[in-house]
Amino acid sequence: MQNRILINCSNLHNGGGVAVATSFLAQLFSQNLIGSNIGVIASTLVHRNLVSLGLEPSRFPNYLVVDYYGIEAIWKGLDKHFKGYDAVFTVFGPAYFMRRRCVHVFGLAQPFVAYPDNAHSRLLPLLARTVGRLKIFLQALFFARADQLIVELEHVEVALKRQWLFSRTPIHVVYSTVDDIYRDRARWQYLNIPRKKGVRRFGVISKNYPHKNLSCLSAVKRTLKERYFFEAEFFVTFSETEWSACDPNFKEEITNVGPITLAQCPSFYQAMDGVVFPTLLECFSAVPIETMMMKKPLFASNLPFILDCCGQYAMYFDPLDSDSIAKSLHEFFLGSEMERVAFVSAAHDFVQRYPDAQARANSYMTVVQEAAGSHCA
Repeated sequence: MQNRILINCSNLHNGGGVAVATSFLAQLFSQNLIGSNIGVIASTLVHRNLVSLGLEPSRFPNYLVVDYYGIEAIWKGLDKHFKGYDAVFTVFGPAYFMRRRCVHVFGLAQPFVAYPDNAHSRLLPLLARTVGRLKIFLQALFFARADQLIVELEHVEVALKRQWLFSRTPIHVVYSTVDDIYRDRARWQYLNIPRKKGVRRFGVISKNYPHKNLSCLSAVKRTLKERYFFEAEFFVTFSETEWSACDPNFKEEITNVGPITLAQCPSFYQAMDGVVFPTLLECFSAVPIETMMMKKPLFASNLPFILDCCGQYAMYFDPLDSDSIAKSLHEFFLGSEMERVAFVSAAHDFVQRYPDAQARANSYMTVVQEAAGSHCA
């Protein structure tokens, strides 16, 4: 008898987690696995992304669209969905519940849990830093309830194992990947981003989390123009709420195209002359490898978690210095067209070493099925 497994994506409402969950579920649907011994609870946004790929997940009997937000999942009854399953895989945790019912595997992509002492937190005022650390410690306690964890790179495993909460938790590394849609132009959905003559276009697909450091983009744009006479336009993909909360000067300098679906992401990259990724903290982000897959130059923070992912195939800068960022963009485009093409082509070859979406999905399911089997034995 096969173990019954529930895939929990009900807590994913934004960011790269939605894209990963969408890609993972799309692979399961393509293999006709949903509805046999595997069930799914998907958030509205994950469901919407699946539909945008031409899938009809609602026709499967063990598929449910439901939204849970943070710790409120405890009193709203997330754990009622676990009944009858041998294992629950929360693609990106934590999952907030009281009754265990079965074995739990969480994906962990929360960089503040892996690195509680980090560059972003050190910039905050004392009170904000203290409140933030208490919130992250609470998240870490719920992550520690997992029977096993999945992370996307080795540096995250090493960082977690240094902490007493996770010192005895089995941790698996499953490399992230570029979704198959990037290799299938026929599935791309058009995104209208007009080009201005003589203006280079740069952008990034990201939520406006503070540690992403995207507020620096307006200063970078001004520095490029005033110091290097370099005309540039910057694009972001913020929600209406995020955009309305931005500084007026930022909104005057930067263009917001709004949230985009997985099927629109390739068109966004295609419209850019480069991607600027000034993050201060990550476990892993798909932005660098998606950029390389689309043969666009990547300009990124000179920090270990980016170097681990990209090696020599990015242009690096100090993310806390807008002149350093601007200089990296300016110098790259001073080079010849032949040099630029050679650089992005080498980066494209490098990213082919990452597993494909099917390999990632298979690795996820192997970990979860083995965890379920060991629990039931």
